[in-house]
Amino acid sequence: MNRRELFRTTLLTAVGAAGVARGTGALEFPENFDASKELARADWKPEFLDAHQNDTLVALSELIIPETETAGAKTALCNRFIDRLLKVESRETQQSFLNSLAFFDGESIRRHGKAFVYLTPEAQTELLELVAYPHTLESWGDVEDASSGHGHFSTIKDWVSRSFYSSEAGQKALGWDGAFPHGEPSACGAAPAKHEH
Repeated sequence: MNRRELFRTTLLTAVGAAGVARGTGALEFPENFDASKELARADWKPEFLDAHQNDTLVALSELIIPETETAGAKTALCNRFIDRLLKVESRETQQSFLNSLAFFDGESIRRHGKAFVYLTPEAQTELLELVAYPHTLESWGDVEDASSGHGHFSTIKDWVSRSFYSSEAGQKALGWDGAFPHGEPSACGAAPAKHEH
């Protein structure tokens, strides 16, 4: 299932459930409805993360996959995609992600006296590299429980990278030219064509 299909599925499920709860029945969407466009809306707001958590995720994701000659994680709206996925994840998965996100604020406050999003870009990069490569830096011992810090970094990195490389921008960064080798994909579950015998 690609990102567009996942957006459609999660949005239909959420809106349908809300409709049933109100006694109005599930809402129907046109066949060409693309829920991914909902994430690009100018008035978008996170549904699972709070505003500060979302800002922290944006900052981390852009450091993990920065804008270069191709789009980075911020342009690919990875934070919005992750927020959508987290909304329907298990409570255990949600808490694991939030713990990893909170680690960066906690370590940032311990070292610099302010939350991660308020650090200079240089300080953000230094902290990220410290936990990403703890055994290669002289200051490795400065991070409390460095192995835990690396684990939190890996959690965020995994979410960001999977989100980015499932996006159109990520696919193009891997060399996809936007063309489908066997033509445009067709709807799954369509009835097979009848053949004359």
